[in-house]
Amino acid sequence: MKLEPGGRYGAFLDPPELIEFINHVRDNERALTTTHPILCIKANQREWLNNYLATKQQLTSYDSLLRLLQRFCDHHSFSRQRPTKNKVKQADLAEVQSHFTAEFHREYIAYARSACSTLMKLAYIMICRRATFGQYEAEAPKSCHSLRMTAVLMVRADSTKLLILFIMKGVPGVRIDSGELSMFPPGHHYAVQERAWKQDKRVWATYLRDVLGEAVEEPSVVLLDNFESHVSGESYNINEEVRAHLCLLPPNATSVCQPLDVGVIGAV
Repeated sequence: MKLEPGGRYGAFLDPPELIEFINHVRDNERALTTTHPILCIKANQREWLNNYLATKQQLTSYDSLLRLLQRFCDHHSFSRQRPTKNKVKQADLAEVQSHFTAEFHREYIAYARSACSTLMKLAYIMICRRATFGQYEAEAPKSCHSLRMTAVLMVRADSTKLLILFIMKGVPGVRIDSGELSMFPPGHHYAVQERAWKQDKRVWATYLRDVLGEAVEEPSVVLLDNFESHVSGESYNINEEVRAHLCLLPPNATSVCQPLDVGVIGAV
């Protein structure tokens, strides 16, 4: 409804109907684009649509409607998506999860809960300070997300947590500012990479020897995703040295076979 004498359209005639339609699109596992709500409005709220477009310039009316729908989706926590051929149906993912769970328990039934570990990674980006236009120089591309950090945590099925590896974005082998080192949590491990999103082969090998190797007390199994550093020959060799067997998650099924899945290793 449009506010008089002016102002933007704050809501549609029937927001619950539009929300129900969006949920229906998502339930059918279709990528939600802005086109879907537009089709719903054309079919069910034609009069409102005509009145809205009449208040806009002809060249910008469609863009205004798109922005309104985008704000509507953001307000109701709907993420817009792009259609892709790589999206797997939930029924197929559930079948992969069921098969992987059965195979995992069949092959590693002899392992105690203290010998089953899973790897998880948490990414954190410290938001850069806001600046007034023209007050500071623009950031160089290489300094974008310069405060990115990833925490690598391995958890056993009996809820025992290993030491954390903090991976920070930087250049390995150069001098660093030690002024903030006293603020870092003591007792854990730290590494520097040019890209801090996931550990490379060098950092992964260090983690296996210094963290996992020191914690393994009996033949164990490690459940993790199939990153390049995880499946390298060096990774397999180091795991054999520390008496750990790698169990890789099925490809493209992390959403249902993620390491902390209750159907695989139980709640931690």
